[in-house]
Amino acid sequence: MGRKALRALVVSGALVAGVGLVGVSAASAMPADPGYSSSGSGGAGASYPADRSVFKSATVDGLRVRTGPGTDRAILGLIYEGEPVQVITSSYDDTGQVWDEVMLQSASAGGLPGGYVGWVTEEYLY
Repeated sequence: MGRKALRALVVSGALVAGVGLVGVSAASAMPADPGYSSSGSGGAGASYPADRSVFKSATVDGLRVRTGPGTDRAILGLIYEGEPVQVITSSYDDTGQVWDEVMLQSASAGGLPGGYVGWVTEEYLY
C-alpha cells in the first residue's frame, strides 16, 4: 500500500471515529484491570509501569512529544514515522486516552536528540 493511500485510510478512519489527527485524544475505554492504580494527578487518570524491553516506532509523521500525558501539555518536539522509542511507562488521561512516556532511541527528524524523554499518545505507536 502506498504512502498516500495509507495516509488517506488513516484520515478516513479518524474522521469516521470522530477524532482529529495527531495529538488529539480519542475516546477509549479504560480496561478493567485491578493492577492499575488511579493517580489523579496532573490530568492523568491511571498509570502503570511498562515492560522496559518494549520498543515501538511512530506510525505517523509529526507525532507530538509532550511534557506529560494529555493534549493540554506543552509540545517539546516531533517524531516521525519509523523513528524508534523505548516505552518507560504508560498513563491514561481524563478521557481514557493511553499515553506512553518514551525515550528516543536516536535523534529525531523533528529536532529532538537521542535519549530524550517525553510523552506521546499510544494510538500512533506500533
